[in-house]
Amino acid sequence: MQVLARPWGAMHYRIDGPADGPVVVFANSLGTDLRLWDGVVARLPGFRCVRFDLPGHGLSDLAAEVSISALAEDVAALIATVASAPVVLVGLSIGGMIAQELAVKRPAMLAGIVLSNTATKMGSADAWAARIAAVEAGGLASPVSPIR
Repeated sequence: MQVLARPWGAMHYRIDGPADGPVVVFANSLGTDLRLWDGVVARLPGFRCVRFDLPGHGLSDLAAEVSISALAEDVAALIATVASAPVVLVGLSIGGMIAQELAVKRPAMLAGIVLSNTATKMGSADAWAARIAAVEAGGLASPVSPIR
């Protein structure tokens, strides 16, 4: 297991592929861990694929408070640790929001971004509070309404 120390705790990450390959970093959605990308990474021979678990997901520690800006700083720290040149950042859902934030705040770190199933903003504070309460009460399998 590879771990990057962050102010909130241990951030778990994994690297696959050749050390000299172009670096692609994958940022996944809420409720998933870095294994979400297993099938994609298997189809990218020659690339150095970097995946990580968000705070409170997979093997990463739980952060007390999380924001898109703080998550983007976590990804920036990971990129600085694993890459010597700009990377391509692939973001799914909240991972896409993180990619957009990083593209605005630290564009020199990125050779490009790939965004899937994301937006610049998702839902309201009330909608997220309701979703969090449902998951806290019934776990990740709890039925929740879509965030709009």
